[in-house]
This record gives sequence, structure tokens and C-alpha cells, in this order.
Amino acid sequence: MTKVIYLKDVDYNWQKFEYEGNLVDSLKKELTKRNISIGDDASIGDGASIGYGASIGYRASIGNRASIGYGASIGYGASIGNRASIGDGASIGNRASIGYGASIGYRASIGYRASIGYRASIGDDASIGNRASIGDDASIGDDASIGYGASIGNEVKLITGFYINGSRHTATYVGEGKLSIGCQNKTIEWFKDNYAALGKSEGYSESEITEYKCYIDMAEMFHNLNYKK
Repeated sequence: MTKVIYLKDVDYNWQKFEYEGNLVDSLKKELTKRNISIGDDASIGDGASIGYGASIGYRASIGNRASIGYGASIGYGASIGNRASIGDGASIGNRASIGYGASIGYRASIGYRASIGYRASIGDDASIGNRASIGDDASIGDDASIGYGASIGNEVKLITGFYINGSRHTATYVGEGKLSIGCQNKTIEWFKDNYAALGKSEGYSESEITEYKCYIDMAEMFHNLNYKK
């Protein structure tokens, strides 16, 4: 079966190639000219495009008509859905999953086993932490930072991010007036009412409870400034 791939050179010019069988064996010379690296057992979909200097890891999967940007890095076992777009210089972590039609911005970073939903959009220089989950059609703005294990719901729009790496857990605003601290994903109002009892149950010291109360207040200010109508 004949497949098509588009390769970009150092001058950002695209060239179409047709091949059969193994991509690396069939187009080794062209890949080498463009400094493109494709790991063993990686699969590349029909009509996909790969930019100069891109790196695709062992057993990674690139969907049909997906686009991998100039110098982008795809980790081992990562999955890039059909028609997804990975920006120039972006980094996709090992075993991360990028959904159908999702867009990952310039130099954005997607962590280990993070999941990006269908048609979700991640802005330029944004950072999505390990094991974080971004819902379908969600939008994360430029320079935003989403912490480890945070969950962003479907269709949530974050213009920018609120993320603090505290002494015990990260505190991450996850949209819709919600805050994620450690394994707790609750409304800011809930944290305001329960932070002291929660801190004690988690073994926080008094100073750590005070520290996280400050983060909750900061998250409320962030929410009010950016999202409250």
C-alpha cells in the first residue's frame, strides 16, 4: 500500500513523498538530509507531515494527516491523533496522548502520560504537567502552566494559568472557579471553607496551612480578575 508523507527542509519548504513499506528504510536519505529521527517501531500515518529536526521516539504513533513541527520532540510510546498539530519546538512526553485535531503551540511542553483531548488547544510556551488531563475542546493560553495530575474539563477556556509549586503540593487553577491541590480538585469556595481541616488531616504544619491559605486567596483573586463576569 502506497502512503504519502510531507517533509520540511531547513528553509521550511515542504516536499511530498510517496513510499511503500517501512518509512525509515524507504526514505532514509531524505530523513537524514532533514535531520529527522524516527525511533524503532514508531508508526507514521498517511498524509502526515514532519518538520526539519523533529524527533519521534520508539513506538510513538503519529496519526493520519497529523503535523509535527520544526524541531519538535515526540517521546517514546506517545500517541498523536489524526489531524493533530504539534508546533515548532514543542515537546511531547513519553506515553502522552494527543487527541484528534488537537493543537499544541510553539515550544509548548506536554508531560509524561498527560492526556490532551479532541480538538483541544494548548498555547505557545504553555506547560502541561505529568499525568495532567485536558478535556475535549478545552483551550489553554500562551505561557500557562498546568500542574501534575491536574484535570481541566471539556470546553474550559484558560486565558492564562495559575500554578504554584508549594512546599507540599502544587496548587493549580483548573477553570470554572476550581482549584487543584494535591489529589483534591474542588471549588475555591470549598477550599476557603475547609482548608484548615484538610491541612490537619494531611499532616500539614500550622505554617504550611497558612501558606496554602495564601495560595487559595491568590487563586480567588486570579479567578476574579480573569474569569468572573
